[in-house]
Amino acid sequence: TNASFGVDAGQPSAFLLWCAIYDSLGMVGILNAGATANQNWDIDAVGDIPTACPSPFMISVTNTTRFDLRNTGAAYGLTTIDLGAPGTTIMSTTTGNSYTTMTGTSMATPHVAGTVALMWAAACQQMINDYRNYPDSLALIMKNYMLSGTDPLTNLSGMCVTGGRLNLNNALLNVQTYNCSMTAVQNVEISESLNVYPNPA
Repeated sequence: TNASFGVDAGQPSAFLLWCAIYDSLGMVGILNAGATANQNWDIDAVGDIPTACPSPFMISVTNTTRFDLRNTGAAYGLTTIDLGAPGTTIMSTTTGNSYTTMTGTSMATPHVAGTVALMWAAACQQMINDYRNYPDSLALIMKNYMLSGTDPLTNLSGMCVTGGRLNLNNALLNVQTYNCSMTAVQNVEISESLNVYPNPA
């Protein structure tokens, strides 16, 4: 899913049901991309819904520029925001059957949601079969493949979990490392050894 909406400075403790939805979706294998606030805020300190929700199935996104810098109008958070993605001067549709450029985390986050979809299109048949049997675990493998494939950016170091910007090519290459001759459990163990996402309890 893509969530280009939310509650600025919202506290997860005040939105328990909202945050729990991401866990429920994750249990059936659905990852959720969330746009963080369009403010120069540390989400670790001020909170945000949904990007401060503690669900491992939430991928929290901030906005980067074409110069590989965090847009100064976008929030950050070393423990709450996972990665950056291009969200500055992005071509988008508008009302009246037209196009224009827009800027914001809501422009960045769809790149992440779309990457998840393309990653599944690149998955081998055994991975898809394993996903049917272990949807939550395989969803987290996909998340880990994406996050471990980011391009490190000096400007994002200490500002988000990965310290990097989305790299679609690396994400697809990581999907191809799934060993279709091994069990799903073995592949989960290999993915978890990358230690990018917080392991679910």
